[in-house]
Amino acid sequence: MEKNTILIVDDFEFNRELLRELFPDREILEAANGSSAIEQYEQHKDEICAVLTDIMMPQSDGFTLLEYFSKNRYMDDVPVFVISADTSTAANIKAFRLGAEAMITKPFNTNFLQKHIEHIMELYELRRKSNL
Repeated sequence: MEKNTILIVDDFEFNRELLRELFPDREILEAANGSSAIEQYEQHKDEICAVLTDIMMPQSDGFTLLEYFSKNRYMDDVPVFVISADTSTAANIKAFRLGAEAMITKPFNTNFLQKHIEHIMELYELRRKSNL
């Protein structure tokens, strides 16, 4: 079964909408924080091909989501892209140590972001197919 759904996690509706528009050929799920994203992922994990998450969110942040994914080894099968205004070295190091595929700074170039994410999703799909 080919995965075709992207989970977008950001507390601002505008940011989710902007990211949603970059992937018109994909199904999109949305969450406003890490806890909600975990619930969405657990319900739809067989469909999700990528997760795009902010770090700074109320209730549970993007690091909470990354920690959960890392603990459960979900990033072996699904790339997680951190898209954040936090450009600190500490945030970058923590995101990569937890297994993030990429750290993309807001504001971002939409063409670059779309191509980069699509490329990584294709690589993950090829790896999934070769492991069957």
